[in-house]
Formats: sequence, structure tokens, C-alpha cells
Amino acid sequence: MSKSRFTAMLAAMFGLVLAAPSPAPAAPLSVGFYLPWDDASEASLTAHAGALQVLSPMTAAITTPQGNIRWQPDPALAAVRGKSGRTKPEVFPIVSNAHDDVWDVAAAEAAMTDPAAFQAMADELLTKAAAEGYGGYVLDFENLTPKGLAAYAPFLARLHAVLKPAGRELWVTATMGQDPALIGGLAKSTDAVVLMAYDQCWATSTPGPIAGLDWLGQTLDSRLSVLDPAHVIVALGAYGYNWPQSGVAKVVSAGEAQALATLNHAVVVRGAADGNPHFSYSGGDGRLHQVWWLDAATYRAQRAAALLRHVRGVAIWRLGLEDPALWARGGPAPTPTPGPTPGACTMVPH
Repeated sequence: MSKSRFTAMLAAMFGLVLAAPSPAPAAPLSVGFYLPWDDASEASLTAHAGALQVLSPMTAAITTPQGNIRWQPDPALAAVRGKSGRTKPEVFPIVSNAHDDVWDVAAAEAAMTDPAAFQAMADELLTKAAAEGYGGYVLDFENLTPKGLAAYAPFLARLHAVLKPAGRELWVTATMGQDPALIGGLAKSTDAVVLMAYDQCWATSTPGPIAGLDWLGQTLDSRLSVLDPAHVIVALGAYGYNWPQSGVAKVVSAGEAQALATLNHAVVVRGAADGNPHFSYSGGDGRLHQVWWLDAATYRAQRAAALLRHVRGVAIWRLGLEDPALWARGGPAPTPTPGPTPGACTMVPH
């Protein structure tokens, strides 16, 4: 008699109720954000799509108060999805209010508050998802007014109710600095919150870590105290900033940052608390420059910290800027280099 039949017979004899085995926890998602119009993004997508479960192109933008959506052509994605024998990740396009170098607050807030605009937007998203086989969407409405922020979660709940019966998920982005109560409301209205875990220091701030390890851990713990980790995607930075003295930083790729350090024979410093490699050099503009970036070692450490907190997945912002070594098997963590501890980031005075 088989073991399973013997166990069942004992259960029947003694009136035992056998609990069903618990399902194995789902493996964490690996998500890649990218820009369809950027050559470096396209190249990274083509090379590494098979290592990702979800691709999230910045494809859709709401452009009018009537709910019209502009779609960005994405030939690289079509090529990746069309290759036979390749892993075909789910596609969750970003739907933003960014177009023509502006954050279109009027268009976004009209979609939230005007029933006709909402319906036009929802119908377009449903139609496009069915035609392209999208798994869902990532909403990224930014620079909203207080009125818009108050309307955001109810709007997402209505959109979620439209998409869910069609088998499409709805995710929403949130910055680490946003009000936890607001993030909690966004989480209840969607299938997942994408926490943008970068820009501890930002382009118009004083130089410093883009995402320090200590900062990441402490901020994640704070946010996850009011969120279900299983509904959280942690988006990690994979880029750098080059700050000129008393100026606005320029975004640089990890490769460009390393090349600048080599060209200028700069000593690269890596603090234990932040993990971000950084250096300074004298630029051709006559000003001192400070460069901070997120390399493969920092990414691996941050990814491990996020997964230790049992989040649903980890995303890369963004493909094309990342350290190529990020895709290789991890090696030993680099040794911290002695250097001054950066202070808190503040806005650069003008």
C-alpha cells in the first residue's frame, strides 16, 4: 500500500482532518524599466530581456484633459517578444503624465475627476492590453496638486476595477519620501506599489549617495510597517550623477562614471554605510566635480536587502544606465574605502 493511501486510511479511521500542503512562495519578480527611444536602453533590453520576468517600457502618456493617450513606438520590444525560444516576460507599460518635457498635471487630474475622460482612458488601456497581450500597467502620475493627490487612490481603485476582470494588473509608483498614509491608500487601490528607492540625493541637491545602504534599509522598514511586502516592488537605481560645484547634476551611466574616474586618475571611495562608489575631479569648466553612482556590487547588496524583507520583486531603474557587471554572477563585496562621511542632502542654493 502506498504511503499516501495508508495516511488517508488512518485519517478516515480516526476522524483526522489532513491540512492541504501550503503552496510554495512565489519566486520574487525581476522587473526592468526602460525608455523605448533610448539606444542604450534598447541594447540592454535586447541583451537581457530573458533574465527578467516583467518589462516596463515608458510607453504611454496621457496628453489631454479628454483622456487621450499617446503611445511610443517600441520596435525593440516587438523584436524581443517575437524571438522564438526566448523567455517572453510579461509587459507592464508605464502610463505617465510626462510628455513633451512637461508633467501634464491638468491631463492627469482630469482623468481622475472627469467621468468622460476617465472612461476614454480606461477604454484605450483595455483595448491596447487586449491587442498587445499586456499583463497590466504601471501608473506614474507626478507633480500632482493636493487636490490631485487626494483623488489619486479613488481613481486607481476605479481603474483597477476596470482592468481586473480582464486579467490585467495595476501597479502604481511612489517615492520613498511620500507620506506613508498616502502610499498605504495607493496600495489598497492597486495590485502593487513600486517604491522608487533612489534619489536620496538628487540632481538639484548637494552631492551625496543616490541610495545609501543604511538609508535604503531604514526607509524600507518604515514603509513596510504599513504595507504588505507581498504587494511591493522595490525599484533600485542603476545610474549616477555628476555634480559640478554649486550646480545641477547630470545623469551619467555607471560605465560613464567609471570611465571618468579612470580618465581623471581619481581615487574611488566607497563608504560602509552608503556603498555608493564616488570620487571628485577638476573639470574642464574649471569647477570641482563630484560623481556618485550605483555599481553592480551596490545593486546586489541593495537587492539582497530588499528580498530579505520578502517583497514581491525588485526592479532596475533603468536599463541602459546599469553597470554591465550587474548581469554577471556576484562576487565578494568590495571593501569600504576610508573617506569623509557625507552630510544630509539639501537643495543647491541659487
